[in-house]
Amino acid sequence: MLDRILDFLKNRYFIGGVALVALILVGNSVMNYYSEKANEIEFKKFVKINDEFSIEESDSNELLNNLDLDFDSFGYELIAKTILAKKAVDEGNLDLALNLFLEMHQLIKDEGISKTTKNILKAQYVENIVRIYMEKNDFDGGSNFIKENTNNSLRFHELAGDFYKFFDKSDDSVFHYDKALTFDIDEAQKNIINLKKPKQS
Repeated sequence: MLDRILDFLKNRYFIGGVALVALILVGNSVMNYYSEKANEIEFKKFVKINDEFSIEESDSNELLNNLDLDFDSFGYELIAKTILAKKAVDEGNLDLALNLFLEMHQLIKDEGISKTTKNILKAQYVENIVRIYMEKNDFDGGSNFIKENTNNSLRFHELAGDFYKFFDKSDDSVFHYDKALTFDIDEAQKNIINLKKPKQS
């Protein structure tokens, strides 16, 4: 079943890091909970939805309204809604993209999957969400999201540093960049982070 999903998606217009991680999740975690017959039904529904996604004239709002994107399988739902969110981003429909990424982020938090898989997925969705808040020039929304989802990791602190630098919040930006520098990273990474740090008076 996983091979069929991979073969199907390889030829589609989009497959990103989240989709690949989700495919691993589908293959190793989620699919174990469903019978082969249920998998087949879900797969056919997934293929049908992605055929609609691949139509160039299709609009992300219309697709959301006209398609049933809810699956019994967490993995299929995650991939389908992520692809739609990416399509919305490409169309400049940032509100829809943000809502979908926020929905998937919450779904990941609530899903009973392994801690490692959950952390990988959460980190990817947090980054997408924060970057969209930056694109929307929404400081309050992004800052609140960062504070509500604080994670002591290199990736999180560098992302938070980027966010606060974007909005000219130098003290907050330096705080997070300095936190990122406390992790075990090579000199090249340290230099990149130090170059990004805003100069303080």
